[in-house]
Amino acid sequence: MNKPIYHITPEKGWMNDPNGLVEYNGVYHVFYQADPEHLINENIGWGHKISSDLLHWEECQPALLPDQSYDRDGCFTGSAVIKDDKMYLLYTGHVNQESGYIETQNLAVSKDGIHFEKYDGNPVIKNPPADTTMRFRDPKIWEKNGNYYAVIGGETEDKCGKVVYYRSRDLQEYTYCGVFADSDGSIGNMWECPNFVQIGNTDVLIISPKGLEKENGFSASFESGYMTGKMNYEEGMFSHASYKKLDHGFDFYAPQSFEDERGRRILIGWMGIPDADYTNPTEEAGWQHALTIPRKLSVRDGKLIQEPIEELKQLRSNDKAVCTFSYGQALIMQNSIYEAVIDFKRCREMTMTLREGITLSYKDNILTLNLGVYGSGRTTRKVKLEKLEHLHIFADTSSLEIFVNHGEEVFTTRIYNRHGRILINGECSGIMTVYPLKSFEIEGGRNEE
Repeated sequence: MNKPIYHITPEKGWMNDPNGLVEYNGVYHVFYQADPEHLINENIGWGHKISSDLLHWEECQPALLPDQSYDRDGCFTGSAVIKDDKMYLLYTGHVNQESGYIETQNLAVSKDGIHFEKYDGNPVIKNPPADTTMRFRDPKIWEKNGNYYAVIGGETEDKCGKVVYYRSRDLQEYTYCGVFADSDGSIGNMWECPNFVQIGNTDVLIISPKGLEKENGFSASFESGYMTGKMNYEEGMFSHASYKKLDHGFDFYAPQSFEDERGRRILIGWMGIPDADYTNPTEEAGWQHALTIPRKLSVRDGKLIQEPIEELKQLRSNDKAVCTFSYGQALIMQNSIYEAVIDFKRCREMTMTLREGITLSYKDNILTLNLGVYGSGRTTRKVKLEKLEHLHIFADTSSLEIFVNHGEEVFTTRIYNRHGRILINGECSGIMTVYPLKSFEIEGGRNEE
Protein backbone atom coordinates (compact mmCIF):
# COMPACT_ATOMS: atom_id res chain seq x y z
CA MET A 1 0.00 0.00 0.00
CA ASN A 2 1.60 3.24 -1.18
CA LYS A 3 1.96 5.98 1.41
CA PRO A 4 0.09 9.28 1.03
CA ILE A 5 2.12 11.84 -0.90
CA TYR A 6 1.20 14.99 1.03
CA HIS A 7 0.19 13.74 4.48
CA ILE A 8 2.40 13.07 7.48
CA THR A 9 2.88 9.33 8.02
CA PRO A 10 5.30 7.31 10.15
CA GLU A 11 8.51 6.11 8.54
CA LYS A 12 7.49 2.70 9.84
CA GLY A 13 5.34 1.25 12.58
CA TRP A 14 2.50 2.93 14.45
CA MET A 15 1.30 6.55 14.58
CA ASN A 16 -1.54 8.15 16.51
CA ASP A 17 -2.37 11.48 18.21
CA PRO A 18 -0.61 14.66 17.06
CA ASN A 19 1.23 16.19 20.04
CA GLY A 20 2.93 19.47 20.87
CA LEU A 21 1.97 21.39 17.72
CA VAL A 22 3.88 24.66 17.81
CA GLU A 23 5.81 27.20 15.74
CA TYR A 24 9.21 27.87 17.30
CA ASN A 25 11.67 30.40 15.85
CA GLY A 26 9.95 30.25 12.47
CA VAL A 27 9.88 26.44 12.29
CA TYR A 28 6.72 24.34 12.54
CA HIS A 29 6.94 21.33 14.86
CA VAL A 30 4.61 18.32 14.75
CA PHE A 31 5.12 15.68 17.41
CA TYR A 32 3.00 12.54 17.45
CA GLN A 33 2.46 9.28 19.30
CA ALA A 34 4.86 6.80 17.73
CA ASP A 35 5.96 3.18 18.05
CA PRO A 36 8.29 2.52 15.10
CA GLU A 37 8.91 -1.08 16.11
CA HIS A 38 5.30 -2.25 16.27
CA LEU A 39 2.03 -1.93 14.34
CA ILE A 40 0.17 -1.28 17.59
CA ASN A 41 0.82 1.25 20.36
CA GLU A 42 2.90 -1.12 22.45
CA ASN A 43 5.87 1.11 23.37
CA ILE A 44 4.73 4.67 22.75
CA GLY A 45 7.04 7.67 22.59
CA TRP A 46 6.94 10.94 20.68
CA GLY A 47 7.91 11.05 17.02
CA HIS A 48 8.91 14.44 15.64
CA LYS A 49 8.84 16.22 12.27
CA ILE A 50 9.64 19.86 11.39
CA SER A 51 8.79 22.10 8.46
CA SER A 52 9.27 25.63 7.23
CA ASP A 53 6.10 25.65 5.11
CA LEU A 54 3.65 23.05 6.55
CA LEU A 55 4.14 21.02 3.34
CA HIS A 56 7.64 19.56 3.33
CA TRP A 57 8.53 17.70 6.52
CA GLU A 58 11.90 16.67 7.89
CA GLU A 59 12.14 13.65 10.16
CA CYS A 60 13.88 14.32 13.50
CA GLN A 61 15.06 12.00 16.22
CA PRO A 62 12.36 10.92 18.70
CA ALA A 63 11.60 13.70 21.15
CA LEU A 64 10.49 11.48 24.06
CA LEU A 65 11.05 7.82 24.84
CA PRO A 66 9.47 5.78 27.67
CA ASP A 67 12.64 5.44 29.72
CA GLN A 68 11.80 6.72 33.22
CA SER A 69 10.00 5.15 36.16
CA TYR A 70 7.03 7.51 35.70
CA ASP A 71 6.62 6.91 31.93
CA ARG A 72 8.11 3.44 31.42
CA ASP A 73 4.99 2.11 29.67
CA GLY A 74 4.36 5.11 27.47
CA CYS A 75 4.93 8.81 26.88
CA PHE A 76 1.31 9.58 26.10
CA THR A 77 -0.26 12.64 24.51
CA GLY A 78 0.61 16.19 25.54
CA SER A 79 1.32 19.67 24.21
CA ALA A 80 4.00 22.33 23.82
CA VAL A 81 4.49 25.90 24.96
CA ILE A 82 7.30 28.43 24.47
CA LYS A 83 8.72 30.22 27.53
CA ASP A 84 11.93 32.29 27.70
CA ASP A 85 12.89 31.10 24.20
CA LYS A 86 12.73 27.45 25.29
CA MET A 87 10.26 24.80 24.24
CA TYR A 88 8.47 22.94 27.02
CA LEU A 89 6.55 19.69 26.52
CA LEU A 90 3.88 18.70 29.05
CA TYR A 91 2.87 15.07 28.57
CA THR A 92 1.28 12.08 30.29
CA GLY A 93 3.47 9.33 31.67
CA HIS A 94 1.82 5.91 31.71
CA VAL A 95 2.78 3.06 34.06
CA ASN A 96 1.05 -0.32 34.07
CA GLN A 97 0.42 -2.10 37.36
CA GLU A 98 -1.31 -5.29 38.39
CA SER A 99 -4.25 -3.28 39.72
CA GLY A 100 -4.53 -1.12 36.60
CA TYR A 101 -2.32 1.80 35.63
CA ILE A 102 -1.09 5.16 36.85
CA GLU A 103 -1.06 8.32 34.71
CA THR A 104 0.91 11.40 35.72
CA GLN A 105 1.79 14.67 33.99
CA ASN A 106 5.43 15.36 33.22
CA LEU A 107 7.67 18.05 31.78
CA ALA A 108 10.51 18.08 29.24
CA VAL A 109 12.44 21.11 27.96
CA SER A 110 14.55 21.98 24.92
CA LYS A 111 16.80 24.90 24.00
CA ASP A 112 16.78 24.09 20.27
CA GLY A 113 13.46 22.31 19.63
CA ILE A 114 15.25 19.06 18.77
CA HIS A 115 16.91 17.72 21.93
CA PHE A 116 14.77 17.38 25.05
CA GLU A 117 15.61 16.79 28.69
CA LYS A 118 13.04 15.53 31.15
CA TYR A 119 12.59 17.64 34.26
CA ASP A 120 14.26 16.26 37.41
CA GLY A 121 11.15 17.06 39.45
CA ASN A 122 8.77 14.91 37.40
CA PRO A 123 5.96 14.16 37.78
CA VAL A 124 4.78 17.77 38.03
CA ILE A 125 1.18 16.58 38.56
CA LYS A 126 1.27 13.29 40.43
CA ASN A 127 -2.33 12.33 41.17
CA PRO A 128 -5.73 12.93 39.61
CA PRO A 129 -8.10 15.13 41.62
CA ALA A 130 -10.94 13.77 43.73
CA ASP A 131 -13.79 12.09 41.86
CA THR A 132 -11.45 11.40 38.95
CA THR A 133 -10.40 7.89 38.03
CA MET A 134 -6.95 6.77 36.93
CA ARG A 135 -7.98 7.77 33.37
CA PHE A 136 -6.23 11.14 33.61
CA ARG A 137 -4.26 12.21 30.55
CA ASP A 138 -3.47 14.42 27.54
CA PRO A 139 -2.62 17.87 28.99
CA LYS A 140 -3.05 20.88 26.72
CA ILE A 141 -1.20 23.95 28.00
CA TRP A 142 -1.46 27.66 27.14
CA GLU A 143 -0.43 31.04 28.57
CA LYS A 144 -2.84 33.77 29.66
CA ASN A 145 -1.97 36.97 31.52
CA GLY A 146 1.29 35.61 32.87
CA ASN A 147 -0.20 32.32 34.05
CA TYR A 148 -0.02 28.92 32.39
CA TYR A 149 -3.16 26.81 32.28
CA ALA A 150 -3.47 23.12 31.45
CA VAL A 151 -6.66 21.20 30.73
CA ILE A 152 -6.49 17.43 31.22
CA GLY A 153 -8.94 14.77 30.07
CA GLY A 154 -10.60 12.62 32.68
CA GLU A 155 -13.44 10.45 33.88
CA THR A 156 -15.58 10.74 37.00
CA GLU A 157 -16.06 7.82 39.35
CA ASP A 158 -19.57 7.56 37.88
CA LYS A 159 -18.03 6.94 34.42
CA CYS A 160 -18.84 10.35 32.95
CA GLY A 161 -16.42 12.29 30.76
CA LYS A 162 -14.93 15.52 32.05
CA VAL A 163 -12.03 17.96 31.71
CA VAL A 164 -10.17 19.33 34.75
CA TYR A 165 -7.66 22.17 34.78
CA TYR A 166 -4.58 23.48 36.57
CA ARG A 167 -2.66 26.76 36.82
CA SER A 168 1.08 27.39 37.03
CA ARG A 169 3.39 30.38 37.11
CA ASP A 170 6.58 28.56 36.15
CA LEU A 171 5.47 25.30 34.41
CA GLN A 172 6.90 23.30 37.32
CA GLU A 173 4.46 23.86 40.20
CA TYR A 174 0.75 23.38 39.48
CA THR A 175 -2.40 24.30 41.41
CA TYR A 176 -5.63 22.40 40.83
CA CYS A 177 -8.39 24.81 39.78
CA GLY A 178 -11.39 22.49 39.38
CA VAL A 179 -13.62 21.01 36.72
CA PHE A 180 -13.40 22.86 33.41
CA ALA A 181 -16.32 21.07 31.74
CA ASP A 182 -18.17 17.81 32.31
CA SER A 183 -21.05 15.63 31.22
CA ASP A 184 -23.93 13.67 32.69
CA GLY A 185 -22.68 10.58 30.90
CA SER A 186 -24.56 11.21 27.65
CA ILE A 187 -21.31 12.31 25.94
CA GLY A 188 -19.11 9.33 26.71
CA ASN A 189 -17.32 8.00 29.77
CA MET A 190 -13.90 9.57 29.11
CA TRP A 191 -12.92 12.85 27.44
CA GLU A 192 -9.52 12.47 25.80
CA CYS A 193 -7.24 15.06 24.20
CA PRO A 194 -8.89 18.29 25.39
CA ASN A 195 -7.76 21.33 23.41
CA PHE A 196 -8.77 24.79 24.64
CA VAL A 197 -8.29 27.70 22.22
CA GLN A 198 -9.34 31.29 21.73
CA ILE A 199 -10.48 32.27 18.23
CA GLY A 200 -11.33 35.95 18.02
CA ASN A 201 -13.73 36.65 20.88
CA THR A 202 -14.82 33.03 21.16
CA ASP A 203 -13.30 30.35 23.37
CA VAL A 204 -13.53 26.76 22.16
CA LEU A 205 -13.03 23.47 24.00
CA ILE A 206 -12.32 20.55 21.66
CA ILE A 207 -12.60 17.05 23.12
CA SER A 208 -12.49 13.44 21.94
CA PRO A 209 -15.05 11.43 23.90
CA LYS A 210 -14.81 7.67 24.29
CA GLY A 211 -17.63 5.31 25.26
CA LEU A 212 -20.35 6.99 23.20
CA GLU A 213 -23.61 5.12 22.76
CA LYS A 214 -25.34 4.83 19.40
CA GLU A 215 -28.69 4.95 21.18
CA ASN A 216 -27.92 8.61 21.95
CA GLY A 217 -27.45 9.42 18.27
CA PHE A 218 -23.69 8.84 17.91
CA SER A 219 -22.40 6.95 14.88
CA ALA A 220 -19.50 5.30 16.73
CA SER A 221 -18.25 4.75 20.28
CA PHE A 222 -15.68 7.55 19.87
CA GLU A 223 -15.47 10.85 17.97
CA SER A 224 -14.21 14.41 18.28
CA GLY A 225 -16.37 17.42 19.02
CA TYR A 226 -16.35 20.89 20.54
CA MET A 227 -18.16 23.45 22.66
CA THR A 228 -17.97 27.18 22.03
CA GLY A 229 -18.21 29.63 24.93
CA LYS A 230 -16.30 32.09 27.07
CA MET A 231 -13.75 31.55 29.81
CA ASN A 232 -13.88 33.86 32.84
CA TYR A 233 -10.39 33.54 34.29
CA GLU A 234 -11.19 35.58 37.41
CA GLU A 235 -14.08 33.33 38.39
CA GLY A 236 -12.53 30.18 36.92
CA MET A 237 -15.65 29.38 34.91
CA PHE A 238 -16.01 28.22 31.29
CA SER A 239 -19.58 28.94 30.14
CA HIS A 240 -20.32 27.08 26.94
CA ALA A 241 -22.91 26.02 24.40
CA SER A 242 -23.92 22.44 23.69
CA TYR A 243 -21.60 19.80 22.23
CA LYS A 244 -21.23 19.67 18.43
CA LYS A 245 -19.56 17.03 16.28
CA LEU A 246 -16.31 18.16 14.63
CA ASP A 247 -15.99 15.62 11.80
CA HIS A 248 -18.42 13.18 10.20
CA GLY A 249 -15.95 10.77 8.62
CA PHE A 250 -14.69 7.39 9.78
CA ASP A 251 -11.09 8.35 10.60
CA PHE A 252 -10.73 11.50 12.67
CA TYR A 253 -9.69 11.68 16.32
CA ALA A 254 -7.54 13.50 18.88
CA PRO A 255 -7.10 16.80 16.97
CA GLN A 256 -4.75 19.44 18.35
CA SER A 257 -4.31 23.06 17.31
CA PHE A 258 -1.80 25.88 17.69
CA GLU A 259 -1.51 29.55 16.78
CA ASP A 260 1.27 30.33 14.33
CA GLU A 261 3.26 33.55 14.12
CA ARG A 262 0.81 34.90 11.53
CA GLY A 263 -2.01 34.62 14.07
CA ARG A 264 -3.72 31.68 12.40
CA ARG A 265 -5.25 28.93 14.52
CA ILE A 266 -4.23 25.70 12.76
CA LEU A 267 -5.58 22.23 13.53
CA ILE A 268 -4.17 18.80 12.68
CA GLY A 269 -5.93 15.56 13.61
CA TRP A 270 -5.13 11.88 13.73
CA MET A 271 -6.44 10.20 10.59
CA GLY A 272 -7.24 7.04 12.48
CA ILE A 273 -9.46 5.67 15.24
CA PRO A 274 -8.61 4.53 18.78
CA ASP A 275 -10.22 1.08 18.60
CA ALA A 276 -9.91 -0.33 15.11
CA ASP A 277 -13.06 -2.07 13.91
CA TYR A 278 -11.59 -2.92 10.53
CA THR A 279 -8.39 -4.25 9.02
CA ASN A 280 -6.04 -1.52 7.82
CA PRO A 281 -4.37 -2.73 4.60
CA THR A 282 -1.28 -0.59 5.28
CA GLU A 283 -0.23 -3.06 7.97
CA GLU A 284 1.09 -5.32 5.20
CA ALA A 285 3.52 -2.53 4.26
CA GLY A 286 4.72 -2.11 7.85
CA TRP A 287 3.05 1.14 8.89
CA GLN A 288 -0.18 2.39 10.42
CA HIS A 289 -2.13 5.65 10.18
CA ALA A 290 -1.52 9.26 9.14
CA LEU A 291 -2.26 12.85 10.17
CA THR A 292 -4.71 15.16 8.41
CA ILE A 293 -3.79 18.13 6.29
CA PRO A 294 -3.38 21.33 8.36
CA ARG A 295 -6.66 23.23 8.66
CA LYS A 296 -7.30 26.86 9.51
CA LEU A 297 -9.93 27.31 12.23
CA SER A 298 -12.44 30.12 12.52
CA VAL A 299 -15.85 30.63 14.12
CA ARG A 300 -18.90 31.50 12.06
CA ASP A 301 -22.39 31.87 13.54
CA GLY A 302 -21.33 29.98 16.65
CA LYS A 303 -19.89 27.10 14.65
CA LEU A 304 -16.27 25.98 14.43
CA ILE A 305 -15.16 26.18 10.79
CA GLN A 306 -12.32 24.12 9.30
CA GLU A 307 -10.75 25.09 5.97
CA PRO A 308 -7.59 23.89 4.21
CA ILE A 309 -4.62 26.22 4.73
CA GLU A 310 -3.57 28.41 1.80
CA GLU A 311 -0.16 26.73 1.50
CA LEU A 312 -1.80 23.60 0.07
CA LYS A 313 -2.37 25.47 -3.20
CA GLN A 314 1.35 25.01 -3.87
CA LEU A 315 0.67 21.30 -4.47
CA ARG A 316 -1.53 22.02 -7.48
CA SER A 317 -0.19 21.03 -10.89
CA ASN A 318 -0.77 23.24 -13.91
CA ASP A 319 -2.98 20.84 -15.87
CA LYS A 320 -6.24 21.56 -14.04
CA ALA A 321 -9.61 20.60 -15.50
CA VAL A 322 -12.62 22.96 -15.35
CA CYS A 323 -16.16 21.90 -16.15
CA THR A 324 -19.40 23.85 -16.11
CA PHE A 325 -22.12 21.29 -15.47
CA SER A 326 -25.92 21.27 -15.45
CA TYR A 327 -28.60 18.59 -15.18
CA GLY A 328 -27.59 15.48 -17.10
CA GLN A 329 -23.96 16.49 -17.55
CA ALA A 330 -20.86 15.01 -15.94
CA LEU A 331 -17.12 15.45 -15.69
CA ILE A 332 -14.98 12.32 -15.81
CA MET A 333 -11.27 12.26 -14.94
CA GLN A 334 -8.94 9.35 -14.31
CA ASN A 335 -7.01 10.65 -11.33
CA SER A 336 -6.78 9.41 -7.74
CA ILE A 337 -4.65 12.15 -6.14
CA TYR A 338 -6.37 15.48 -6.55
CA GLU A 339 -7.96 18.59 -5.11
CA ALA A 340 -11.50 19.32 -6.31
CA VAL A 341 -13.45 22.55 -5.82
CA ILE A 342 -17.17 22.49 -6.65
CA ASP A 343 -19.36 25.59 -6.57
CA PHE A 344 -23.04 24.76 -6.95
CA LYS A 345 -25.38 27.26 -8.56
CA ARG A 346 -28.21 24.99 -7.48
CA CYS A 347 -28.33 21.48 -6.11
CA ARG A 348 -31.48 19.54 -5.42
CA GLU A 349 -29.98 16.10 -5.90
CA MET A 350 -26.44 14.99 -6.72
CA THR A 351 -24.17 11.97 -6.88
CA MET A 352 -20.42 12.40 -7.13
CA THR A 353 -17.95 9.58 -7.65
CA LEU A 354 -14.76 10.32 -5.70
CA ARG A 355 -12.97 7.07 -6.55
CA GLU A 356 -14.20 4.04 -8.40
CA GLY A 357 -16.96 2.66 -6.14
CA ILE A 358 -16.82 5.51 -3.58
CA THR A 359 -19.55 8.15 -3.76
CA LEU A 360 -20.79 11.35 -2.14
CA SER A 361 -24.52 11.90 -2.64
CA TYR A 362 -27.01 14.60 -1.72
CA LYS A 363 -30.74 14.04 -1.49
CA ASP A 364 -33.49 15.40 0.75
CA ASN A 365 -30.95 17.68 2.45
CA ILE A 366 -28.81 14.69 3.51
CA LEU A 367 -25.18 14.44 2.37
CA THR A 368 -23.97 10.82 2.42
CA LEU A 369 -20.47 9.41 2.02
CA ASN A 370 -20.58 5.78 0.83
CA LEU A 371 -17.35 3.75 0.79
CA GLY A 372 -18.95 0.70 -0.78
CA VAL A 373 -16.69 -2.34 -0.83
CA TYR A 374 -13.59 -0.16 -0.28
CA GLY A 375 -14.35 0.78 3.31
CA SER A 376 -12.72 -2.31 4.81
CA GLY A 377 -15.96 -2.97 6.68
CA ARG A 378 -17.18 0.63 7.03
CA THR A 379 -20.13 1.71 4.88
CA THR A 380 -21.80 5.14 5.15
CA ARG A 381 -21.69 8.38 7.13
CA LYS A 382 -24.21 11.23 6.81
CA VAL A 383 -24.87 14.83 7.78
CA LYS A 384 -27.98 16.98 7.37
CA LEU A 385 -27.59 20.30 5.54
CA GLU A 386 -29.89 23.24 4.92
CA LYS A 387 -28.49 23.32 1.41
CA LEU A 388 -25.41 22.24 -0.51
CA GLU A 389 -23.46 25.17 -1.95
CA HIS A 390 -19.78 24.22 -1.98
CA LEU A 391 -17.44 21.23 -1.74
CA HIS A 392 -13.67 21.25 -1.35
CA ILE A 393 -12.12 17.79 -1.56
CA PHE A 394 -8.57 16.54 -0.99
CA ALA A 395 -7.85 13.00 -2.16
CA ASP A 396 -4.54 11.27 -1.44
CA THR A 397 -3.44 7.70 -2.10
CA SER A 398 -5.47 6.36 0.83
CA SER A 399 -7.51 9.23 2.22
CA LEU A 400 -10.35 11.65 1.56
CA GLU A 401 -10.95 14.97 3.31
CA ILE A 402 -14.20 16.62 2.27
CA PHE A 403 -14.95 20.19 3.36
CA VAL A 404 -18.62 21.10 2.98
CA ASN A 405 -20.02 24.62 2.55
CA HIS A 406 -16.68 26.34 3.19
CA GLY A 407 -15.79 24.19 6.18
CA GLU A 408 -19.10 24.09 8.05
CA GLU A 409 -18.97 20.29 7.97
CA VAL A 410 -16.10 17.88 7.24
CA PHE A 411 -15.70 14.18 6.39
CA THR A 412 -12.24 12.67 7.03
CA THR A 413 -11.80 9.08 5.93
CA ARG A 414 -9.14 6.55 4.98
CA ILE A 415 -9.90 4.63 1.78
CA TYR A 416 -8.04 1.83 0.06
CA ASN A 417 -8.81 2.09 -3.63
CA ARG A 418 -6.38 3.78 -6.01
CA HIS A 419 -8.63 3.59 -9.09
CA GLY A 420 -9.20 7.23 -9.97
CA ARG A 421 -12.56 8.31 -11.34
CA ILE A 422 -14.17 11.72 -10.72
CA LEU A 423 -17.71 12.11 -11.94
CA ILE A 424 -20.62 14.37 -11.00
CA ASN A 425 -24.22 14.24 -12.17
CA GLY A 426 -27.75 14.75 -10.96
CA GLU A 427 -30.24 17.56 -10.64
CA CYS A 428 -27.60 20.20 -10.03
CA SER A 429 -25.57 22.85 -11.80
CA GLY A 430 -22.36 24.70 -11.16
CA ILE A 431 -18.61 24.70 -11.83
CA MET A 432 -16.09 22.05 -10.82
CA THR A 433 -12.33 22.53 -10.94
CA VAL A 434 -10.01 19.56 -10.41
CA TYR A 435 -6.28 19.94 -9.75
CA PRO A 436 -4.02 16.87 -9.92
CA LEU A 437 -1.66 17.22 -6.97
CA LYS A 438 2.11 16.99 -7.10
CA SER A 439 4.19 14.65 -5.00
CA PHE A 440 6.98 15.82 -2.75
CA GLU A 441 9.58 14.03 -0.73
CA ILE A 442 9.85 14.13 3.04
CA GLU A 443 13.46 14.97 3.80
CA GLY A 444 15.89 12.68 5.56
CA GLY A 445 16.13 12.52 9.31
CA ARG A 446 17.81 14.91 11.70
CA ASN A 447 19.24 12.56 14.29
CA GLU A 448 22.43 14.22 15.43
CA GLU A 449 23.32 13.77 19.07
